Amino acid sequence: MTIDDYFAAMERGLRQNLRIGKVEEPIVCLASDDYNGLIHCRVFFWDSSYLDIYEVVSTELGYPVRVHYAYTYLRERQRVFRYDNAPHHPEIVTHPHHKHIGAADRLAPADQPSLSQVLAEIERWLGDSVE
Repeated sequence: MTIDDYFAAMERGLRQNLRIGKVEEPIVCLASDDYNGLIHCRVFFWDSSYLDIYEVVSTELGYPVRVHYAYTYLRERQRVFRYDNAPHHPEIVTHPHHKHIGAADRLAPADQPSLSQVLAEIERWLGDSVE
């Protein structure tokens, strides 16, 4: 798998996902070579909330490895949560993976989520806002 294959699959997956209202253009896909690069984009949901996606990915092993990532979900311009693997919280048991919760930025241990898991969590938030 090349980085361009990964980029194409991510773009296709985001555009075809029924949970996402709109993908903001452009989706930034920058390759540093045939197997490494970064993707950054913003996707909007029906309530105008949005998810910022940032991934630095390597496909050298034949499958994607997210070297660095951040998934930040905002509603009404307030952060609901962010998952990332910045190595600045060594005290967290899941270091470097962790989650920031709410505008107060409460820190919580978290395993590295897949994008599907992040979207499922957002779907629960969206479901709660309907009630």
